[in-house]
Parts: sequence; C-alpha cells; structure tokens
Amino acid sequence: IEQNLINKLHSEIFARINTSNSIHFIGNGGSYANAHHIVGDYLKTFSFEGIRLNVSCIADNACYLTAASNDFNYDEVYSTLVGTIINKGDLIVYLSGSGNSMNLIKCANKAKEFGIQQVSITAYNGGKLKNIVDIPIYIECYDMEIAEDCQIIIFHNIKQRLMNDVKDLSNKQKQSANMSKYVKRTIDNLIA
Repeated sequence: IEQNLINKLHSEIFARINTSNSIHFIGNGGSYANAHHIVGDYLKTFSFEGIRLNVSCIADNACYLTAASNDFNYDEVYSTLVGTIINKGDLIVYLSGSGNSMNLIKCANKAKEFGIQQVSITAYNGGKLKNIVDIPIYIECYDMEIAEDCQIIIFHNIKQRLMNDVKDLSNKQKQSANMSKYVKRTIDNLIA
C-alpha cells in the first residue's frame, strides 16, 4: 500500500475537521460493514474530544436503500444522492474488494462530474473504480477477507494520526474525564 496515498487521505479528512463538509463512506457487503464500523468509531472518538467531523455511512439507512433499490435500481442507490446529500466540498470514500461494483462506479462517475473529491480502497486488480477516483489506494491482495482487514487497519491508523494532529492540553484533560470507563475496562482491567 503506497504510504503517500494514505497520507493524502489523511490530509483530505483533516481538511474537513471543524467544517460543514461531510465524508461519506460507501461500500457493499463486508466493505459496507467496515464503512459502518469506521463511521461509528470516528463519531465516538471525535465527538468525545469536542471535534466536529461530519461522517456518514449512507447504507446505514435500510429504508432508503431498499426503497431506492425497489423503485429504481440498486445500481443507482448511491449516485442518486450526488448533488443532493453528497455535494462539492464533501469527500466520498469507497471501500471495495474488487473495485468493480456497478453502484460504486456509477456514483464515482457522477461525483466526478460534480467535482467531488473521491478516494477508493480496493484490492484484487483495483477494478474500474481506481481509474475514476482522485486518490486510488490499492491493496495488492487477492483475498477478500484480508482486503477488508486492511480497510479497517488503514482507518484506525489515520484516526490515531488525526487525533495526534488535533489534540491540545485541554482536549487531553477532556478525554481523561470522558473516557474513564473505557480506561477502567481496557487499561486497568476492571469491570466497568
């Protein structure tokens, strides 16, 4: 995995801290599950620090996903949101093993027309997606499970780097107060 591309993704996320711009995580199957996990993790961590970071996982709304799939086509569920929910200044992060899911490709093509910044994290051959987005992070791997593991590793690493970038003394004190239960449960090995 090229570190310079990870650094670019880090910079794109950092640029949206304490702004009104959003970061949209999109994926299917296990990659969707990772998107869901990453968004929840980032929401908790940044909110507890009093840091504004607008992150979303579009597929978390099953009502929307099933209605749009039923009324239109599953291929259109994400691209339909470009220009309405997903706008210029936002960042789209696609998680995909193959990089060839039609619903991701259609969204990426439409977002490109709107000038929306896009990142993909793909494996196998990178698929068509890696040729559309601005930051194509490619994992040289031909195993879906390991590819999905790498997605999580990348975002945990970036989150830790971001927290180091934004912390100051008052935030460290705030974290100690907010995370006491977490510290007791994990570091002190107590029931909390």
